[in-house]
Amino acid sequence: MKRSLFVGLAALSFVAVAGASSNASAKSYKIDFNQAASSTTATSRNYVPTGTNALYTKAGVLKSARQVASTATLQSLASSKKGNDYFRGYRVAKLSNGSYYMKVVTFDKAYRGWIYVGKTDPRSNYQSVAGGLKYTDTTTDVTSTLTDAQKKATYQLSNPGTSFEAQTFKEPAYTQYKIGRNTTDTTNYKNDTFTVTKAVKRNREGDVWYYVNDAKNPSVNGYVLATSLKQASSASSSAATSSSATASVGTSQTTIDSVFNVEGYSSATGGKMVAHAQWTIPLWNGNVNWNNAVNNFNRDRTVMGNKNDVIPSSTLNAALKNNGFNQVYMKITPTILPRLAGGWLDNLDSITGVYMKFNLDTDTIPQNAHYGDVLRLGYTVDDSALYTKWVGGSKSENASVNSDGYTGMTINRQWVKTILDMYVVNPYI
Repeated sequence: MKRSLFVGLAALSFVAVAGASSNASAKSYKIDFNQAASSTTATSRNYVPTGTNALYTKAGVLKSARQVASTATLQSLASSKKGNDYFRGYRVAKLSNGSYYMKVVTFDKAYRGWIYVGKTDPRSNYQSVAGGLKYTDTTTDVTSTLTDAQKKATYQLSNPGTSFEAQTFKEPAYTQYKIGRNTTDTTNYKNDTFTVTKAVKRNREGDVWYYVNDAKNPSVNGYVLATSLKQASSASSSAATSSSATASVGTSQTTIDSVFNVEGYSSATGGKMVAHAQWTIPLWNGNVNWNNAVNNFNRDRTVMGNKNDVIPSSTLNAALKNNGFNQVYMKITPTILPRLAGGWLDNLDSITGVYMKFNLDTDTIPQNAHYGDVLRLGYTVDDSALYTKWVGGSKSENASVNSDGYTGMTINRQWVKTILDMYVVNPYI
């Protein structure tokens, strides 16, 4: 018993010493910066994993980093024949040891985390990365293979309805992140005819998609599987030739809901969350930019028509852009006096305070919206900078003023972003 006790204590002592030695020798790294990628570079940030580096909840060398996917799993994703296994990069971080990491998510959102991408800043060229990622083209343009007869022909959907093959897409399915279906139900367009203007092959699946135009209902325009089309009958072609897209006539005014959605991500689960919000921070301010956009859109006659008609996507997108919804600067600092939303006092106070930029998530724009509908929009929040309204003056540095009339101050401290995300991005979760 004494001998066993002695051996056991000796073993425990060895483990304790070894553990202490390991912790003492472990290096401690700090994060130099952690920055979101610009939406303008989105399509240049599609990747496949190399399988040489694993995926972690944070940069792998940081303390408490947990593995999300092993190198074996990533090697399997790299050889996948499914587009939903592509990665999209959306944040870049640099550590004090000179290493760069990128935060990525698979197109189907099954895997999300940080992966090593080398010693060179990928923001200078997102298509040139090292380490655990390799840039990839998700499609190949094969329009040149279309014959003159195919370009001149008219087509119809073979089996219109709600199936995957019957739907039209903004981009071929699973070739770009968060760019999905254009129409989810084509039953009402079974008699419409289409012309083909472009052909694209999905590199993983190997199938060909055609971009089709519907002169009668432009909202249907989009990509569809080439195998989902059939040659239109002569009667259908004649009817399509004699008809033309006309403006909808009616008095149903389309409006924007004063409540919008704020999208965030849970650091605990890595999953997407959507929070309903009326103001950026409740009871603090009226957010004049949002209120003015709502008021202007709700009087916009370009989105007034017959309630039975679908609003063409080009018309709706143009109205949203023209009325200021694509990028909205929301005030996050408190205001002193209560005000009417979009009223004169609200506008008078628009030059003061600190703002954050909210970017419209185009996937939240309702498809096949009808005139007279109340539409609710969704936004992601850019936590890379804070903004103030530039009011001019010789002492102002107008070189940094953006096209929206705001000057930005980059946020480099992660703890500042954490606080902003807590109180602005996810205050309702």
